[in-house]
Amino acid sequence: MRVEVLSDHPREVARQAEQAAQQRRASHHQALAELRERRAAVPWWRFWERFALARRLRTLRAESPVDEHEFEDEQAQQAAGIEAEDAAAEALSRLSDDWILFRGYRNRRGEVDSLAVGPGGVWAIEVKNHSGRVHADGGSWRSEVFDRYGNHKEDRELTDRSGRSWGRQVTDVARALGDFLEQRGRKVPVRSALIVVNPRASLGTVRRTGLALVTVSTDELVRTLRQAPPALGPASVEEVARLVRRDHAFHERRRAGRR
Repeated sequence: MRVEVLSDHPREVARQAEQAAQQRRASHHQALAELRERRAAVPWWRFWERFALARRLRTLRAESPVDEHEFEDEQAQQAAGIEAEDAAAEALSRLSDDWILFRGYRNRRGEVDSLAVGPGGVWAIEVKNHSGRVHADGGSWRSEVFDRYGNHKEDRELTDRSGRSWGRQVTDVARALGDFLEQRGRKVPVRSALIVVNPRASLGTVRRTGLALVTVSTDELVRTLRQAPPALGPASVEEVARLVRRDHAFHERRRAGRR
């Protein structure tokens, strides 16, 4: 399989978070240094002014510019997501070079981790790293979370930051891509797949999701794409790939302009 990276959003987010944390730490250290200099410049007979500056210095020294525990948790979650995406991409690399895997495709309805274009058609693939038992019934996605001893801890709703279910997150992007391709003379079905990559992940009740595949197995994902009915010839694969690059570039420019 040929692999093209269109965007690397998870790593970009991790880098930005690290840079922001470093900037907050640096600003805090600078503020401490400036306050120490101010206090040192005050003559000893201006006792009350020195006392007030000393109190401000103690208060500032006690403040933490970054919640290190929260920051480490966020970094660990981001690293786990990146690891899951890499594992799925590595598994898909077993497909032949008749396939192209785009990593980080974006359109007007959002972004998916991977988009596979090949003889078996077009597949929008979302990758999650989650250790619970996933249930999906129509638009309702939830998870049962267990501790390492198998005891039930809690139930969670499985949504993205905008409140869309995991299923809608990928099907919205797939439908928008299908519309885009059809408008440009390529009526190609865009199928959706969601894979949960985690050794402790499992599936519970999964029905009426609108996805072609929901799985916790990279082998099943690869097998499904490999066994998909023929949909695109070599020339069509290249043409669809060209349109995918064009669509992604357009929406990346719009996103950059909004920022």
